[in-house]
Amino acid sequence: MPLLQYPITRNFPGRAFSYAAFAGAAVVLLFLAVLNAAVGGYETVPSYSSDFNVTENHWFDKFLRATKPKPGSLCDPRLLSLGETITTNYTMFECNNCDITSLFVNADSNTFIIDFAALVTCKADEYQIQQDNRFDIIARADWSTSYLSGMFRSPLGAQKALRNMQSGTYNKSSDARGSALNTLLATSGTESADRVYNMLLLSNRTTPQIISFQADFPWCPASLGRGAPSAAQVPLLNIKGMFELLGNGFLHQNSTGGLLTDDTTGIISNMVQALYAAVRLDLGNPSSNNFLLNTTVIPQAFQATFPQTYPGQGNITLPTDSYLHSALVNDGKFSKLTGGVYDIPGLLPLSVPGPAIFDGVYLCRFQRGKSAGSGFIAVLIGTLSTFLRRVGNFPHAGGCFGEKARAHR
Repeated sequence: MPLLQYPITRNFPGRAFSYAAFAGAAVVLLFLAVLNAAVGGYETVPSYSSDFNVTENHWFDKFLRATKPKPGSLCDPRLLSLGETITTNYTMFECNNCDITSLFVNADSNTFIIDFAALVTCKADEYQIQQDNRFDIIARADWSTSYLSGMFRSPLGAQKALRNMQSGTYNKSSDARGSALNTLLATSGTESADRVYNMLLLSNRTTPQIISFQADFPWCPASLGRGAPSAAQVPLLNIKGMFELLGNGFLHQNSTGGLLTDDTTGIISNMVQALYAAVRLDLGNPSSNNFLLNTTVIPQAFQATFPQTYPGQGNITLPTDSYLHSALVNDGKFSKLTGGVYDIPGLLPLSVPGPAIFDGVYLCRFQRGKSAGSGFIAVLIGTLSTFLRRVGNFPHAGGCFGEKARAHR
């Protein structure tokens, strides 16, 4: 039986091929090392980011342009669930096409608490509709104000400004909006509570002690522009439903706001205008009918005085001057009662740098360099394994070159 043999050597004509082979191998090794450093020297690390369009830059992007991630390609989309809590920054999406459409208020003099709920409607803009991305989202904001020291349900911005003020870290530029909102809520609540409580005493409890109502507004997002009629005119009071419980136990309910009287119209209108402006400011809407941005509309937005519907009895008198209006124009009347605690004219007008955005976090996948040891091993193994799989092509190419060389002799 013949022994198995395999020619392990082969002579190639001339030294030029050998030099070219070694030079080519060195170039290939260098190329493979760079390629494997880019591919094998990094690992995918999941992380959260508030910017959905975040990107990252690496040293190899200039050589491998196709590997550079595009905005929005690193992060997973976030699905808003029904009832999920969201906040604004002032990035899921801009509130450029959002506006408050309804405000719900429930004031109870028995518990000394006023509860608020605002509905904000967001719709797809023209570009999104053209991209077949049509949507309607209704977000709800809830907060309360109260005389009770144990109640702490004011909006986040007002809480932050109050904490900074108490800790001595208050910054006028960054906390102005929270301070203004806190003042509006406190002043509006005080104005309503004082008038409702004194009316109960002066009317022999024939006036409301619980008032609950819904106010609707025209949808006028920032995308319509400052020149839109609904952005320039102060909205009229539009009560769509109202409930009252009188102090003597009688109930009144009306679906069109027909329960409004001289007793309550002024305080309800002022409260609605204040909260309407505050919510739109948080959405980043720069409309000129917002008194927080344009103080010249304060006389049109607020009722300065209320009618004296019940004569005073002894030390009990019905407040006729609006606390809100007094605090905003700083005429000294409300400041004298409170010692200047709620004065805010120095904060106004506020500014709106642009549409607010909903704060959100997204799960993103970033490429992070491995440790020196593991990175070196990964690059070495990847480079050598790729090179050795292809090195067998060199003898074959040399053989073909040699055969052609001999044929030409």
